[in-house]
Amino acid sequence: MSNSHAVKQINAQYRSYCDACESGRLADVPAFWALPALFTVDMGDAEPLHVVINTSAELTALYGKLFGPSTGVDQTMIDTSEVTFYGDKLATIRTDLRHLAKGEIHDKQKAIYGCRKIDGVWMFVSHLSVDVD
Repeated sequence: MSNSHAVKQINAQYRSYCDACESGRLADVPAFWALPALFTVDMGDAEPLHVVINTSAELTALYGKLFGPSTGVDQTMIDTSEVTFYGDKLATIRTDLRHLAKGEIHDKQKAIYGCRKIDGVWMFVSHLSVDVD
């Protein structure tokens, strides 16, 4: 498989994942992940969240805090996306994105997701992000 085809696959997987998050289909989110997965997220609190997610239930609960009804987030705009490969089965996708709630900016983030190719499908294995102004 060419890298350009793999880039398209990873970008499509990322967009589908964002679609699940923004539409409130949080039960679908674990399908995009190979667990356990490492999450390090700086949302501007005193300390960044840094946790290993071991189960689908833990992942769904985390995403409920990030995208649940309390946030109002209903759209993700991906401003930039860059895929870097580390051999044939490992990659990262680096994105700049905005989360919107009813058309208004909720937050902006820079994020990097570690990706691993498992049985021909690119799955996320790590998440590192920071909220930006």
